[in-house]
Amino acid sequence: MKEDITVLVVDDVEANRVSLQYLIDEYLENINLLLASSGEDALKVTYKTNVDIIILDIQMPGLDGFDTAKYLKSNPKTQNIPIIFLTAAFKEEEFKQKGFEIGAIDYLTKPIDNHQFINKLKLYIEVIIKNKQLQAVNDDLYQVLQKEIQLKERIEKQQLELIEQSKMAALGEMIGNIAHQWRQPLSVISTCASGMHLNIDLGLMKKEDMKKNIDMIMKTTQDLSNTIESFRDYTNKEKLINFNLSETIRKCIECEDYILSKNNIDVIMNLDDDIVLENLPNSLFQAIVNIVRNSNDALGKLNTPKYIFIETKKLENNRIEILIKDNAGGIKTEFVNKVFEPYFTTKHKSHGVGLGLNIVYKIIHDSMCGKVKVKNSRYEYNNEKFEGAVFTIELPLSL
Repeated sequence: MKEDITVLVVDDVEANRVSLQYLIDEYLENINLLLASSGEDALKVTYKTNVDIIILDIQMPGLDGFDTAKYLKSNPKTQNIPIIFLTAAFKEEEFKQKGFEIGAIDYLTKPIDNHQFINKLKLYIEVIIKNKQLQAVNDDLYQVLQKEIQLKERIEKQQLELIEQSKMAALGEMIGNIAHQWRQPLSVISTCASGMHLNIDLGLMKKEDMKKNIDMIMKTTQDLSNTIESFRDYTNKEKLINFNLSETIRKCIECEDYILSKNNIDVIMNLDDDIVLENLPNSLFQAIVNIVRNSNDALGKLNTPKYIFIETKKLENNRIEILIKDNAGGIKTEFVNKVFEPYFTTKHKSHGVGLGLNIVYKIIHDSMCGKVKVKNSRYEYNNEKFEGAVFTIELPLSL
């Protein structure tokens, strides 16, 4: 259904208005026709009604067609309404030029050629309809654009919120990781200090024991400091360097020597001292320490001989392998595929929050371009049969 078009006919002669009304009613459809007998009445109509096109007689008493058009063009509400001037033929050229200067779109002379008048009016009405449709499309596009802008603003706001949440989550994770790494060294310091305090109170403190405990406290505090440096290197994108794999592993065991000795755990190493990696030694140190501590926690419950075995070897395709296994009985089958998940732990919450092996996974996979996996294994050592968890780390010789 076509949209109704409002046409205003302005002429002081009633017969002319009736004649134009007849032509429009007879040959055009969907026209809302308005009639005005003077320029003043025409202005009143346009103030109250939205008019699409005006057919305006020039020669009228009072406010003539030219003055009426000037008023219409000066008003923002009516300045874009198309105007077709009508006038007598004897002043056609003079009036036509003036009409176009004012802003008319066409100029017709009396007596009107009915066929010409209807055809021109049809043409202008079609243009008006197309413009209205185009305006409607533009309005729709504007609304869509506004919605897209609002959506984009909401998305950007949500992204900023997510970034902020991510920062806070990363900070929380980092604090949790540091707390996890510090738990055992702080336990060592606390044990040494409380033991010294008790022995002093009992008068049993020997100089060599005190020196030994103080040395252990100093060594452990240095380990705590190294932990902070390791995390800083990790967050600041630790630089690749060449390092001897065996030396790094021995440093890890030396770092954990107090805890391992306290639990009577023997570390059996079978290392290829010729392996030199181009990778991230601090990150690998952190990963191995976490695995060793995990084994230490599991072995601490046993009353039998306790072992941690560490082996290194070269593989094909310029890769190396690190095997770390214990004889703690292994991981429950239902938990094997979950141990690298964040916050997964079978320990009481006072002994850990389940971040250690997740840290190992992130370091090996994300930072060192390697792989880490775990399984349960049965094996023999010194003609005795054992069962425990085996961690396998595979790394490239260079990045």
